[in-house]
Amino acid sequence: LIGDDSFLIKPRLGDYLLLNRNQGHLTQKTIFPCPDPILGKGVLVQTTLWGNLILGPTARDTYKPEARDMSDESVQEYILSKCKKLCPYFDPKETFHAFCGARAKNSRGDWIIERSSKDGNFIHAAGIDSPGLAGSPAIALEIVRLLKEAGLVTKSDPNFNPHREPIITPKKGMRGLKMGPVGKNDSKGPAVDGDEERMRTNVVCKCEKVTELEIVRAMRRSLPIDSTQAMRKRTRAGMGHCQGDVENYNCECRVKAIIAREARIPAEEVGGRPWPATSTLKKRWIDDSERNDLLERMMAK
Repeated sequence: LIGDDSFLIKPRLGDYLLLNRNQGHLTQKTIFPCPDPILGKGVLVQTTLWGNLILGPTARDTYKPEARDMSDESVQEYILSKCKKLCPYFDPKETFHAFCGARAKNSRGDWIIERSSKDGNFIHAAGIDSPGLAGSPAIALEIVRLLKEAGLVTKSDPNFNPHREPIITPKKGMRGLKMGPVGKNDSKGPAVDGDEERMRTNVVCKCEKVTELEIVRAMRRSLPIDSTQAMRKRTRAGMGHCQGDVENYNCECRVKAIIAREARIPAEEVGGRPWPATSTLKKRWIDDSERNDLLERMMAK
């Protein structure tokens, strides 16, 4: 943007495989291999906060063609064979989702949080890879300090509340929740007196037990939501085992209807999940043939 070429971003792809919750009991800890001096901590086996078993990530540097251009099958074989050495008893046939993200490695080898040498009013927060999420509060404070150093005059907002109410309410089994066909438990909308309790009990995503009220809470936050993908990231609606299967509970359409109602737009204007919406699996809902292929790749090495 300003001609600052003091560093280069060197994206590193990280691939994961996500397994069903019936595999999550296989470890209660995050299992690490011996770290690689170049590629970092390696491929891990761990249980997610939600009880799934997750395998990964890879570390594929995009400037290396042999890593960047790995086939989907090769990526799966790499992850499964590495994780088999750490946890031999997981069932790769229980894989139901795969995804990939890019870590912002850079040519300096560490986070870059500084004023630009080209323009002191331009603040770099670059190359923030792992564990950037955990470090983000401290990064924000450092950026504020740098902005003040650059001459920015800041004034505290007396109305600022640093504590946000959570969107998701922890559940204890199905206590207090109701499931059923579309329309049976649905509310008439937040404007109707007494319907908040109905929304609180109405499950719109069966796998993750997401309620109508949680969808409405997310819609009322300051950041606009105009797609089921955006809602997935805030509430986990559609992130469970069935992956929004129409023939199961059809949660994606249920969520889309609530978004349309709250945003006062036609349902067809609400964005949906792109297909197949998985990075290395061939389909959104894999069949027995692909499950068997995953087992063969696990045993390949």
